[in-house]
Amino acid sequence: MTAMNFPEMEGPPTSADNWDFHGNEHAVASLKHAITTGHLSHAYLFTGPAGVGKGKLAKRLIQALVCEKEPEARPCLECRSCKHIETGDAPDIERIAIGGVCDEGGPAHKDHAADGSTRIRICQVRRLERVASLAPYAAPRRIFVIDAADDLQREAAHALLKTLEEPPSSVLLIMLATDVDSLLPTVRSRCQEIALRPMQHAALATALKSRLGVDELTAARLAREAHGCFGLGVRLHTDPSLSMLRETAAADAERLAAAGRNDRFDYAATLAGRWSKERGSVLETLDCWRWWWRDRLHEAAHTPGATRCSAPEAVRALRAVARTREHLLANTYPQLALEVMMLDLPVLAARAGEEARSPLMV
Repeated sequence: MTAMNFPEMEGPPTSADNWDFHGNEHAVASLKHAITTGHLSHAYLFTGPAGVGKGKLAKRLIQALVCEKEPEARPCLECRSCKHIETGDAPDIERIAIGGVCDEGGPAHKDHAADGSTRIRICQVRRLERVASLAPYAAPRRIFVIDAADDLQREAAHALLKTLEEPPSSVLLIMLATDVDSLLPTVRSRCQEIALRPMQHAALATALKSRLGVDELTAARLAREAHGCFGLGVRLHTDPSLSMLRETAAADAERLAAAGRNDRFDYAATLAGRWSKERGSVLETLDCWRWWWRDRLHEAAHTPGATRCSAPEAVRALRAVARTREHLLANTYPQLALEVMMLDLPVLAARAGEEARSPLMV
């Protein structure tokens, strides 16, 4: 069993609202109503950018369902069941993720935790189907959290359809996804989707100041760099290396936008060379680029007279980065995938005062 530890969970709960969830009050209200009225769906799809709280919302939903003390979907976060969910020790709760376990063995079947898997495999879904057919051990139901659904192999996604269409009555599926458009339409249509949105920067700064005990300037900076995502803001504060990586990636995106083909291909080669051993940081870099190009799209749409980047160019860049991320996870030759992306990215004029220089190799 894979311990149910959610990357987006940012620390012990402190607020008095029981769910301890910042922003997206509509999502909490919807889930509370479903629990109290007995209309909980058999499958949920939580969508939104990284760090917005998808994993934490899944954890709070599960705690609300198993809590031994509080009624009406108000998890106490202190009873044995709530604490087992917090630590990932609940026997009836499983997180399905890249590198997880499956039932297949033998010398031809590699260890997914060590074989460089970049997708959730069909054998992992087959195990989910088998375990889902078993009666719960202690909790009222078996709960599976697929983190993340956009990491499913296409064959795995098709295999999951059977469980989504004919789920056992004692099973709840919770799927998390950042790139919802990459999901099979048939998978998406069989789930109740709850979209999580970033918070307003001022509201996030207030929440971060309260949670982290930082000053107003630091909270405002974290809120801005996290693009309104509470979990990401906390991570940026607690993990200086992540903050540095994102700052470097944004600077590289700026320089690459105005760079020539040779400089872009040199950068692609360096990034491709990191892929085999530093996949997490490469994906984080691409995610930062998506935010950078979203900012250019926002400028084009909301700044009168903006001429540096048009909205169609920004959209083209966003599609190129998203497509490259998908190709890398599908084990396309990394340097080829990254070079194609560099050719697809628009060439923008350098910002005023920006020196003409080669991009920094991260």
